[in-house]
Amino acid sequence: MALREEIIKPIKDSIGEFNLLYEGLSDSGIKLLDDMLTHVGQTRGKQLRPTLLLLIAGAFGNMSDKAVRAALAVETLHITTLIHDDVVDESLLRRGKQTLNSIWGNKLAVLAGDYLYAKALNILVDIEDNEILKTISRVAQEMGEGELLQQENAREYNLTEEKYYEVIRKKTAVLFSACCKIGAIVGRGDESDKQKMYEFGQCLGIAFQIQDDILDYSKGLDTGKAYGNDIREQKITLPLICGLRNADSSQREFVENIYRKETITQAEVDNIIDMITNWGGIEQSKKAIDYHIGKAYELLQTLPNNECKQALMLLVKDIAARQK
Repeated sequence: MALREEIIKPIKDSIGEFNLLYEGLSDSGIKLLDDMLTHVGQTRGKQLRPTLLLLIAGAFGNMSDKAVRAALAVETLHITTLIHDDVVDESLLRRGKQTLNSIWGNKLAVLAGDYLYAKALNILVDIEDNEILKTISRVAQEMGEGELLQQENAREYNLTEEKYYEVIRKKTAVLFSACCKIGAIVGRGDESDKQKMYEFGQCLGIAFQIQDDILDYSKGLDTGKAYGNDIREQKITLPLICGLRNADSSQREFVENIYRKETITQAEVDNIIDMITNWGGIEQSKKAIDYHIGKAYELLQTLPNNECKQALMLLVKDIAARQK
């Protein structure tokens, strides 16, 4: 999902400053590390999180150098989690390119992720804003808890929707929430503004993750990564939860027996995708996205009506419809 020009336009100068700072991350003076970080830069995503932060700061009418540096800290933390996730999941590809761990091995990939985490902390300290630092510190803790919860719940076939939402709120949505709250902080919003933007980010992050889970069940789409990874990794996601809820006992047992296997074949992955789709798992998950996107739109209405707010409305729409 590439961000539209209309979304970037209100913050074009700030994004330019952000990119210059981002490129400086791969200038440590250590060739091996710089080679790894340059490779990470080549697999950069849509910069969704820094864009959210900068647009919200702009919507409040107080764009600043602090906003750009906070956006860099958030994106650096996000990259750290992706590197570590690829190691944990033993992923070979990210956005169609080889992962760090597939090229340099797990040990060096973890060290590169640790380095970026330290960089994020240094950026935050230099900003000298205790509220922003506390917000990110809490986020880092919750994201770690989310990853551990996900591992704990692997193969937990009776996982409830409530538990699933706890995992994705901590693993994914909490960073969206932090971006949006920090946007309100640097934009000098009041306490009510900060809370509303935090809730907006949470709704958006939950919708984003559910859509990601749905895309893993999309055999016919070029999403930039192999489909069916969640099934191969025996993760319990919302499409599976909803689909199994509509299945009879023998159908549930069939899927559970596949999930218990040491290795799941491609044919079995395709079979599960077809069954979950036929049992309504995808359709019901899309309804959950619609609910959270609707709440996100409502919260956006509290922002001042300006170009940044309009860009945020477009961004929410694109997130709901994304296919990558």
